[in-house]
Amino acid sequence: MDDTRILVVEDDADINEVVCERLGRDGYACVSAYSGSEARPRVCRRAESAGGLRAAASDGGHTVLAIGRWSLDIDAHTFRVDDEPVSLTNIEFAIVELLMGHPDTVFSKRQVYELCWGEPYMVDDNTVTAHISKIRAKLRASGTDGYIRTVWGLGVKLAVPR
Repeated sequence: MDDTRILVVEDDADINEVVCERLGRDGYACVSAYSGSEARPRVCRRAESAGGLRAAASDGGHTVLAIGRWSLDIDAHTFRVDDEPVSLTNIEFAIVELLMGHPDTVFSKRQVYELCWGEPYMVDDNTVTAHISKIRAKLRASGTDGYIRTVWGLGVKLAVPR
């Protein structure tokens, strides 16, 4: 499988910089956006041909991450599984956004806490574990709770469906 992730952004250089910085430049192919109706199908076809859907697309002015059966509209702050909305708290949304922005990357509890809460990690408690458990519970009915994998002794990651 081609490990390139595709990033389609607006032609505005400032937006390009912010989006690329937020998602991480490594492993992303950045291309200019077509109209919203053209961009998403092109990105999805390219990502699917690479063996799995891993795309970030500017769709109607919104940044949308799509992996497997999941889609996350960062601007509208919505998360969907198979086009069905899944209600997430702000912290749950931030965790899903972090994982979707960096598929197959293992994050420690400390990293998840500091990146999603924006505060220093002081005490090893169950805060991160509890939030991830709540996300998995919300996904269980769709059968996609297994996308979030625990890597024992290290942390959690989004396992890209193959």
